Amino acid sequence: MKKLCFLIIITLLTFQTNFAQTWYAGLKSLQLKDSTRIYKPNTKLTHHLHYRPVDLDIWYPSNNKKGNRLAFGDIFKLFEQRAVNYQDNEDYTGITNELAQFYVAELGIGTDGEKLLNVKTNTYANLNPSPRKHPLILYMSGFNGMGFENFKVLEKLSQNGYIVVAIWSVGRYPGNMTNEMADMMEQVYDAEFAIRYLQEKDFLNADFNNIGIIGYSWGGLSSATFINRNKKVKAFVSFDGTETHYFGEDDENDQFLHEIHDSNLINPTAQNIQYLYLESGDKLDEFQPSKEYNYFKKLNSDKYYLRFKNSSHADFTCIPSILNASKSSVKIYDNIESTTLSFFEKSLQNKDIFTSLWKNLKTLSSTTQQPYDISSNTQVSMEISGLITDKKTNKPLPYVNIGILNRENGTVTNTQGKFILPLKEEWLNDTLRVSSIGYKPIDILMEKIKRKNDTLLIKLEEQIDELNEVVITAKGFKKKTLGNKTESGFISTGFSYDQLGAEMGIKINIRKNPTYVDAFNFNIPYNRLNTKSIFRVNFYNIKNNKPEENILKDNILVPIKPKQTGKITVDLKPYDIVLTNDVIVTLEWVDTEGETNKDEAIFFSMGLLNSGTLYKKSSQAKFRKHSSMGVGFNIDVRY
Repeated sequence: MKKLCFLIIITLLTFQTNFAQTWYAGLKSLQLKDSTRIYKPNTKLTHHLHYRPVDLDIWYPSNNKKGNRLAFGDIFKLFEQRAVNYQDNEDYTGITNELAQFYVAELGIGTDGEKLLNVKTNTYANLNPSPRKHPLILYMSGFNGMGFENFKVLEKLSQNGYIVVAIWSVGRYPGNMTNEMADMMEQVYDAEFAIRYLQEKDFLNADFNNIGIIGYSWGGLSSATFINRNKKVKAFVSFDGTETHYFGEDDENDQFLHEIHDSNLINPTAQNIQYLYLESGDKLDEFQPSKEYNYFKKLNSDKYYLRFKNSSHADFTCIPSILNASKSSVKIYDNIESTTLSFFEKSLQNKDIFTSLWKNLKTLSSTTQQPYDISSNTQVSMEISGLITDKKTNKPLPYVNIGILNRENGTVTNTQGKFILPLKEEWLNDTLRVSSIGYKPIDILMEKIKRKNDTLLIKLEEQIDELNEVVITAKGFKKKTLGNKTESGFISTGFSYDQLGAEMGIKINIRKNPTYVDAFNFNIPYNRLNTKSIFRVNFYNIKNNKPEENILKDNILVPIKPKQTGKITVDLKPYDIVLTNDVIVTLEWVDTEGETNKDEAIFFSMGLLNSGTLYKKSSQAKFRKHSSMGVGFNIDVRY
């Protein structure tokens, strides 16, 4: 054991000695236009958004420093400036501070966003570039991201003699990146434009015969696409990149990725690249993929794989590390940083310290070289359909929840009481639960259902509950608004087009007994739904900090018009809701009056709230903590 520790220490000392800082990290931000591409269609040539804007953040080596080190906020505020400049119908002023609060709250280290914004970097603005030739590395940002998300790696590379150009993730006008191939290709085209521009201007003296690329998350897919189109790239480091994808969780995302793969944009079997894939450890937690597209396995060239067992996707950005969110996050990112640098030193500079570092890294108990094995999983193999009626009246029951108990697979009946539910073979021994407000729930063994080929007919029996006696005194009532009152236009969460039955909410503390509920309020900052939608308000009692049973006796339905935004107030006085204990209040999407398209979604404001947001993906799934920030739901009460 002592010998092993000694070897690790020697390796680390050797690494630090060989990679001692040689240069200072400079940063230049360039605001450019690509006149070969139209950004906003149907505009005049003189319109400021007619041509594609391309902003480049370039970290580079310098022999001298001047001025003070930049704070993280100096780099982060570029995101706000570009969010404002890249479109002309939304004002994103102030988003820097809200996003900083969001990151801090999500990591569970308080609510003060200044803690993040004030972090000092080792980057200096606009230093004189080193006159030497230096290898060039492209950084392809994650989904709607920028270089700030991994600035620690980028500045470390520049301190060791690399020019790093960060390509931020911007789709077609108005700039939002999506999973569609056309938007992904915009980031690829931006990277190609950056290369052409730097070759033409040559003010950084980059070595264009010595190019590497880093891709984080969605940027991994655009990196692989770029490599297939630009054969001069020698090395590729992927931070949990989407060039490898596990299918089966999100139908829309899966479809878009199938289109990209089918178009042969990546073609790993034909790529001659040195490749390092660093993967997160929780990617398949509580998720059973049906199949995979594995870039690492398909690649035939020199390649390395490592999975950090206890890591999450967020650990592949530097933000948890610079905030010291946990010892694990700091350690993981230190390993990512050192491994990335040593890999490029080996592949672009012929300095092989990577081999000894890799040898020790792959033997750690917290890492594995074994890629995920999904061979035991199966695909969707059947579906069931049915009609649910009232047992006494035989009338169809709308908005009934149907789903596999404790799995993220479910739906709701339409206004005619009908439903269709896709199933997997491995759910044969599970239980189907059918539940509706005001009716007794029914559990049905899936094994029995599979034997039936006809449409299921399920009858629900009305549940008669004794009403608790409420004594109303003559004293004056005190009015309060309880819950999360945010109406943020920047930080939001919501439902995508195909999530009928999904539900989210927050815990609301009840201070007095009894408390009378007058109204439910929430705010919609963005709404891309083109059809009228119906949502249901639910109130749950609480067990072990999770929703247990819906305490309402009637459906409280909230219609939302197409594209409707702003504050929504639901009058709850007719429902005589009286609370005596803390509750969880949720909003559930139960119906649409028409078909929703793939790019449609609705969003609700989020803000700081210690209890966070609870979410379940479908009917009968388990509620899970979705975010440390709370969705902006609140209730007007009297007590």
